[in-house]
Amino acid sequence: MNPIALAALPTQPHAAWQDASQCRNCQATLTGAYCSTCGQKKAVRLGTHTVRTEAWGNLRWFDMEMVRSAWRLVRRPGNVAREYVMGARQSHVHPLKLLLTALGLHLLLLTQTQYLTPQGASQEALRAFELLRTYSKGSFSLGIVAIFASAWTVFRKRCGDNATEILTLAIYVHFLAICLQACNQLPLLAWHSAEVLRWHRHWSPYYMNALQTLVVVVAFRQFFALDGRRHLHLLALAAVLYSAGKWAVAQLYARLVVELVMWQTSH
Repeated sequence: MNPIALAALPTQPHAAWQDASQCRNCQATLTGAYCSTCGQKKAVRLGTHTVRTEAWGNLRWFDMEMVRSAWRLVRRPGNVAREYVMGARQSHVHPLKLLLTALGLHLLLLTQTQYLTPQGASQEALRAFELLRTYSKGSFSLGIVAIFASAWTVFRKRCGDNATEILTLAIYVHFLAICLQACNQLPLLAWHSAEVLRWHRHWSPYYMNALQTLVVVVAFRQFFALDGRRHLHLLALAAVLYSAGKWAVAQLYARLVVELVMWQTSH
């Protein structure tokens, strides 16, 4: 890519500048509507219609791609991960992009519902809590470790997939787990009270763990092409390892975070 020097630009924008058969992003010669070097569409003179069209195109692509990918994952999470691993990269959104989007939305919901904010705490306790909340953001990705560990332990000898391929499956599945958590937060936007929050904090870990474990089992069955009856013992073992692994990793991470916060607040 060879961006044009500032001194070579015309002093005022005009149509002839954009009409030339040259990419105005990298200066390569254009042979069609899109540059073969950088992929940018042939530039036109900016106007209200141009800005509106480009903005809508980008937003529509983002929304529809995300919605379509999320819907495909809801219906067949393991199959989507298998297709991506086997080479269908253009048909599916990158797993990390999906995960980061879901994490952002989930954190936004947690902030809006004040789900993690203690009630009636002192200023000193609030300061410690803010540190806890800052360091705890990484905990929302710990499920990937549990999914990967259970799949690697139970299925690696029979599937032939390498660590990166199984990690791809884990990220896709964890995206669904985060989406479930976000959906679980949505009712609190309408029913926001101390009593509802207490009930939600007490009971949601139980049913959310069951739902997420079910998603993991379904994804494993699809990804590794297992027979639900013949391989039930393997799926059950994977489910147990996932639940136990997620609990163990969360406990270890929480202990590390608490120790770090205690060290910071004492200095």
